Amino acid sequence: MKNKKDLLDALDDPDSLSQEELDAILNDPNEQEDARLLGNYRQAFVRRHASLKPDVNKEWNNFRQSKISSRSKGKQLWVGITIGVAASVFLFLGWQMFHQIPLQSPVNQPIVAFTASTQSQEVLLSTGDGRMVSLSAPQADSLLRETGITRGEEELDYQQTIRETEIHTLTTPRCGAYQLRLADGTQVWLNAESRLKYPSRFTGEQRVVELEGEGYFKVMPDTKRPFIVKSGNITTEVLGTEFNVRTYVSDDSHVTLLKGSVKVKDVSSSSEVVIRPGEDAHLQGDGTFDVREVDTDNYYLWTEGYFYFDNETVVEIMRELGRWYNIRVEFENPQAMNYRLHFLAERDQKIEEVLQLLNMLGKVQATCENNKISVK
Repeated sequence: MKNKKDLLDALDDPDSLSQEELDAILNDPNEQEDARLLGNYRQAFVRRHASLKPDVNKEWNNFRQSKISSRSKGKQLWVGITIGVAASVFLFLGWQMFHQIPLQSPVNQPIVAFTASTQSQEVLLSTGDGRMVSLSAPQADSLLRETGITRGEEELDYQQTIRETEIHTLTTPRCGAYQLRLADGTQVWLNAESRLKYPSRFTGEQRVVELEGEGYFKVMPDTKRPFIVKSGNITTEVLGTEFNVRTYVSDDSHVTLLKGSVKVKDVSSSSEVVIRPGEDAHLQGDGTFDVREVDTDNYYLWTEGYFYFDNETVVEIMRELGRWYNIRVEFENPQAMNYRLHFLAERDQKIEEVLQLLNMLGKVQATCENNKISVK
């Protein structure tokens, strides 16, 4: 096929395919992948609008045009599409050669992939004098006034701080994220269950912060003072750029670059790499970095309020859902843990709605009951 437009046309009118074109698709893995994804989009539009009874064909044609044209970042990319895009249901023409791998029978003892926390889930701010307050508590306002920190909707701004430099730590709970604007104007998005340690003002020749969990950084340029993120065993040094750092577990550290240039270093082995936009540096067990091109949406769209997984294992998807909703996750079918899916959903949806989208993909069946997700 010449391009995705041809695939879209074939999807709308299967009889338009010649036997030669069909053979070409069947023999080309890239064509199969494109066709599968577009087929899933088509079915998702039908499912999504079934109860509202709009002009589904009109909606689909609008979507076709948006995907054929160049795509952009942010919410505009997926506006109105609350679906999971999946590696599960192979598509049009009833191709009998593509069969889903049968699920094994559930084992007696399910595998626990994520456990819920019983601790209070609040955004916490601690200061250099030892005080720790919940930002939802009344005393938080007096603390912020004392230091000159201004607060917006789910954001703290340190650009007008009036006290002497001290170290602050912001901790996000499960079920929530938060934003910071540091004293130099750098913007930071903290994902769920993350912690950022930073000075109320930057002094000296470097701007240094420490991260646990996941953070997205939009660094204010300053050629004289590099910005350094310490996270687990890695340090990321930049002058001014946009990048994501993810280190929820020590043996799975990622630095993903969207703009500019960054240098990533392992403090234990002294191994270091410089990555370019669109690349991800993954720290390996031997202290070296595996650098590869990635779909940066997977590391960015969480700041826009989306779950987005690109060819990710079901167990990692479920751990992310478990973290966001603070819910226990069990696998009754161990084989399902390693299935890979393409999946998209909005974070402000209820867990039941997200699981419904996931189940539509046909690869697994997940249910939620008594604050527990069971995956079959």
